[in-house]
Amino acid sequence: MNSSLGSLILILMFGRTHGNSVKQTDQITVLEGTSVTMSCIYTFTQNPTLFWYVQYPNKALQLLHKETMENSKNFGARNIKDKNSPITKSSVQVSNSAMYYCLLRDTHNAKGTEGNCTKTSEAQLKDIV
Repeated sequence: MNSSLGSLILILMFGRTHGNSVKQTDQITVLEGTSVTMSCIYTFTQNPTLFWYVQYPNKALQLLHKETMENSKNFGARNIKDKNSPITKSSVQVSNSAMYYCLLRDTHNAKGTEGNCTKTSEAQLKDIV
């Protein structure tokens, strides 16, 4: 099996918190070395804070990105007012196989938590033979 021809499956989650909703790109399969964009489309009622987390197999969640109304202008096309916050990984590698979570928190109603999510499936790695 030639690992340079490996493909990668990224599994994304859906979430809802404090009356807000989040819809992410479904499972994605990409060839190693290509780029991938994962979208996070959301609705919100108050001042939202958006988080992107990654969880590699058998590892804890890691924060990738935090975006608020105040800092969204610093992220170019990732403007929180557009209700879409995509992330792009260029030249993906097999080591990027993971669960990617997009979470939304209404900062007006938040009580010290950053939202809840439930892992429903595992990322799978497939190689092209």
